[in-house]
Amino acid sequence: MQIRRLQEMGGATLLVSLPKDWAKLASLKKGSVVSLEPSSDGGLTIYPVREGADTKEEKEITITYPSKYSSENLANEITGAYLYGYDLIRVRGDRRISIEDREKIVSSIKLLIGLVVVDEDALSITSQFLVDNAAVEPSKIFRRISSIVRAMISDTLKQLTSADVGKFESVAQRDDEVDRLHFLLVRLIRTAVREPRAAGKFGLSAIDCLDYRVAASSLETAGDYITELSSFVHELASLDRKSKNVVSEINDVLDVIQSNAIRSFIQRDFSLAQTVLKDHKRFEELLSELRKSKSDTMPGILHFVDTLERIGRCQRDIADLVSPMEKVHLS
Repeated sequence: MQIRRLQEMGGATLLVSLPKDWAKLASLKKGSVVSLEPSSDGGLTIYPVREGADTKEEKEITITYPSKYSSENLANEITGAYLYGYDLIRVRGDRRISIEDREKIVSSIKLLIGLVVVDEDALSITSQFLVDNAAVEPSKIFRRISSIVRAMISDTLKQLTSADVGKFESVAQRDDEVDRLHFLLVRLIRTAVREPRAAGKFGLSAIDCLDYRVAASSLETAGDYITELSSFVHELASLDRKSKNVVSEINDVLDVIQSNAIRSFIQRDFSLAQTVLKDHKRFEELLSELRKSKSDTMPGILHFVDTLERIGRCQRDIADLVSPMEKVHLS
């Protein structure tokens, strides 16, 4: 680290010299143009501006077919390349791609938001990421994931308290959408970690990137738990009226917990995060009441309560990411 003293010129302009070694490495000279970008932590980042700098350089990768691991692993390799930030992903072999493997490759591509097949022949399939990273805000994707998960929880629990269960969408289908959005968010966050300039455009610090990664994983995990819950909730239709009322209140409390957890996380509001912990205690009390239910399906009820407990823990974990020191740091 080098420390430089600011100089004043003309009574209004502040000047600082650039390190000579860095300027030489960046091929800067008199008349060169640099970009100054403020960062969320109060710093200032300097980038050399090149001719045609607005043209984004695409990252490319070629995946060998057949996979050196297994045919099932092709989908994992494509997903891994997507998450790592590659824009052009080619699957290429020295022999014809089988119809079965071709279907697997295309299906795995369709699961990834923004990635589309742009070219294919007998020996290769090329896909390209067509979304402009600068036009997508991690916070908006995060809110969308939260919105879907909240609806999944509400609709699943209402199946126990409502006579009309046919109106609810397939929870598993919505969980697939949660997974797709989660992958997109992870891709953006990884790009921001590797490229500080991208993080600056998102308004995220390195700590913010880490927190978003953890919070998004908590939401995605909650989606998996609620999908599991929806697969057996119909077996608990014989619950007594009192227990169903408890489930209804649990639904309301969970909705408040997730809403406040997401808001406190995005706004960095520690006071709001503390209300989540308070509401979570009420949530645990309701789960204890449900464990005391008298029913012939007691093993199912205990499984139901255990799964709800894990969902609530995911939501509480998001609020736990909000630190009381952040307001001090930002002020």
